[in-house]
Amino acid sequence: MKIKNHVSKKAKRISGMLKGKFGFDLALVNQALQGNKAALQAIGEAARQGQQVLELMPLLKDACTTIEKATEEYNKGVADILKQGATSAINTDKAIMQTMLANQKYVHQRSELAAEFSVAKSTESARHQYAINYIQLKAYIDQYLTKVDNDAKLLDQTNRPELKQFDENNRYDMAVSRHLLQHGDKARVDLIPKREYTTTTENRPEGKTVVTVQERLAKSFGSLLSGLGF
Repeated sequence: MKIKNHVSKKAKRISGMLKGKFGFDLALVNQALQGNKAALQAIGEAARQGQQVLELMPLLKDACTTIEKATEEYNKGVADILKQGATSAINTDKAIMQTMLANQKYVHQRSELAAEFSVAKSTESARHQYAINYIQLKAYIDQYLTKVDNDAKLLDQTNRPELKQFDENNRYDMAVSRHLLQHGDKARVDLIPKREYTTTTENRPEGKTVVTVQERLAKSFGSLLSGLGF
């Protein structure tokens, strides 16, 4: 007679996972609990021994009671083992899932960090390109303004004879007017000197020739003045 296992068949999934989760199964527990039970397994055969019934019945009664109590204790023990196995399995699965979630979170955070770095890198590249463009544009404008200022200075110098002549013409006309008013018919306008800033006299093979200051400037500074529009 074998001790009945009333619990395992109700928890086949739990029983089946004991070996995988904890390294032992109920077969191993049964072997440990049974020990050498060959004599007990032969009780049924002995019961048919008519003469031995009266002699063995008290012992059989005690044996059956022991078997029943042992079965009770056995199944209670198996139930406790299975219940603890289920609890430990759930806790283990929970730990596994938490680890998987932590691993997934790490993967996601790594991806987010990479995306953040990519955006920051693009932003820095755009800022750098803007700074380069700004520096180049500022340098160009500075050069352009400097050229305009310098050209204006050159024009000021180039136009000085014309402006000077304008002032001289006004001065001469006023001097002539005062002289005529003062001396009437006796006036000698030819004695009043007039400065000529816009013309000059050059000695050439064909003789003395009157040339303008602009011509002299063009001869001496032709390439420079051509850039200014002369």
